[in-house]
Amino acid sequence: MYMRSGPAALILLLAACNTGSPEFLGVVPQRATIGQSTFDVRRKNDRVEVLRMSREPVFSLAAIVPRATQAVIAATGCVPRPESWTGDQAMARVAVDCPDDDHPG
Repeated sequence: MYMRSGPAALILLLAACNTGSPEFLGVVPQRATIGQSTFDVRRKNDRVEVLRMSREPVFSLAAIVPRATQAVIAATGCVPRPESWTGDQAMARVAVDCPDDDHPG
C-alpha cells in the first residue's frame, strides 16, 4: 500500500514547492527573472511574497535582496520598503509602496 501512495505523495510535495504561504494562497504568481535568479512574486495589498525558483547558490537573505527587489518592481510595479524584508534566501516577504492603491487583495 505504501508503494502506491508514495508516488502520489511525491507529486503533491513537488507541486507545493512553488505554492504561496497561507497568507498568499489563491494569489496567482507573476514570474520575474533577474540575472540568473527566477522568482515567483505574489502581491496581496501592500505585502509581497517572493519565492526564489532558481537553484543558484545563495547563502543569505541579504545576498538575494537586490535581485528580489528588482523582481518585485518588475512583477508588481511596487517599490519594496528596504527595512521590511523578512524570511530567507528561498522565500521572503516585504512591504511595498505601490502607485495604484486599488489593487485587489
